[in-house]
Amino acid sequence: MNEEHSSQGRVPRAIRVPSRGLWALWFVVASLVGLVAMHAYQGRQATELEIRNSTVLEEAGRLGPQISLLKARQIARLEGFLLSGDPSFRRQYVGAIADEDTLFSRLYDLAADLDLEVRERLAELRDETTAWDLANQDVLSRDSIGEALAVSQRGYVDLERRARQLDEAIQREVRDGRRQMAEVRAWQTRLTFAFAILAMGATVVVGRVGWRFRDLSEQAETRRKDAVDARREIDAVLEATGDGVLGIDLYGKCTSLNRAGTELLAYTERQIKGRDIRDIVHHSLDDGSLYTREASPVLEALAAGSPLDSPGGAILWRRRGQSFPARWSLRPLIDGTDLRGAVLTFTDMTEIHEKEEAMKRAIRQREDVVSIVSHDLRNPLGVVLAASDLLVDLPLDENERMRQAEIIGRSGRRMHGLIEDLLDVSRIEADAFVMRPSMEEVFPVLEEARTFFSDQAERAGVQLTVEKGAAELTSRIDRDRILQALSNLLDNALRHTPRGGSVAIAAVEGDGFIDLTVTDDGPGVEPAVLEHLFDRFSQSTRGGGAGLGLAIVKGVAEGHGGEVSVTSRFGEGAIFKIRLPGD
Repeated sequence: MNEEHSSQGRVPRAIRVPSRGLWALWFVVASLVGLVAMHAYQGRQATELEIRNSTVLEEAGRLGPQISLLKARQIARLEGFLLSGDPSFRRQYVGAIADEDTLFSRLYDLAADLDLEVRERLAELRDETTAWDLANQDVLSRDSIGEALAVSQRGYVDLERRARQLDEAIQREVRDGRRQMAEVRAWQTRLTFAFAILAMGATVVVGRVGWRFRDLSEQAETRRKDAVDARREIDAVLEATGDGVLGIDLYGKCTSLNRAGTELLAYTERQIKGRDIRDIVHHSLDDGSLYTREASPVLEALAAGSPLDSPGGAILWRRRGQSFPARWSLRPLIDGTDLRGAVLTFTDMTEIHEKEEAMKRAIRQREDVVSIVSHDLRNPLGVVLAASDLLVDLPLDENERMRQAEIIGRSGRRMHGLIEDLLDVSRIEADAFVMRPSMEEVFPVLEEARTFFSDQAERAGVQLTVEKGAAELTSRIDRDRILQALSNLLDNALRHTPRGGSVAIAAVEGDGFIDLTVTDDGPGVEPAVLEHLFDRFSQSTRGGGAGLGLAIVKGVAEGHGGEVSVTSRFGEGAIFKIRLPGD
């Protein structure tokens, strides 16, 4: 209270912006303006140099060596004419003079932007080239080949020297242009870096001044907002949490309830506010026996100002007398050194208990499956070992040896099939059950499945048929996986259909789906086990095996984008249906 009184009684001081802040601000502005101006100036200068380098210097540097090349070709044509007398060399020589004039004209245009030395070298080369060409015109009409050739060669040597001097002058000009460009870029980088450092320094100064100014102007406002922000933050946390939060005063009366709490207790905050906590949520045990106020652990901990956690098997009560398993925690609400009440946080444990039960059931199922699988593997393994001992220890005739080998093969296939089923279930659990679909006709697949089990059906005295419709059906399926699923269903049906019964395989199209059904007239499935019939490792499947076959059927159906279902009345057989998307 003293602090609040003193803060309210203060006289606000006038807020004055330091003069160094204005100076720093102007400095930042000047630095930025200078930076922009320097960038613009340096950029324009760099652009001009780049244009000059690319359009003048680089072009001149390219044309300079062409003069020497052109003169070399002319002397070669002159020599060819003088030595062979072929008039084509003279025509080529005369035609090259026009190319030479074009080349010199372009160089004269470019030389207007080049150094004086380049222009002088170009003029000297042009004069000597003109004189050389005129001399060669006379040479072409002389009779003395040796004298004419010597004169032309001397002139060519002088021209080559002049052309080389021109090229060297142009190349010096090109190098100077590139150096100037590099210097401009370097200056631009240095100036930019310098102005950036100045701007950053000024920004630091302005930031410090601004920070102080903000402290002076917001000090009172910050104090006023702290309480509001804290309250909003607490409200937001309470509304966002998934646990119920119930406020309690020192007398055990409810003062507040968050959104999650209203959903868990079925009370609104208005309905619960002011009511005794013992009468609302913590009045009875699970067996219906009531807490007295003296025996209530919540009220006892509230009076003592001590924390309290729920014991195992704790419950709370909803509106209209409904209880739910809960885990709760009571913590004292202390303001400084004063005890103001307590906060009760609670969570509905119903779903967690259900998941724990499901996990325990799954663990039991896995343990049972391990036992069953071990038993199922032990039997064929024992047969394999016994048959192999007979083959090794006894002098059997050929027929008996073949019979024992067949026994080993059948037992090995049984073990291989069980291991493959285990691997398929593991792939289904890991979402790695691979499908390789292709467009297939459905009825040939059903007929192939019937053929696989015809001998087993005959031994069991069960009629196995395929109900084929009038129209052919096609679907995009993995043929091997569909055969695997049908095999599991047929094996299951044949083992549980009594002698004289029947098992039918059918395919029906409708509503964009194709339904593959396996129907038997066996004992059916008990209603209590239908819900978990297709669960992995569930032993609720008919026959008490490892519980893998129907789980694989479900994985195959879902891998095709379909589903599997069963319809059964206990004592009247069952219909297993695999629904697949149509073509």
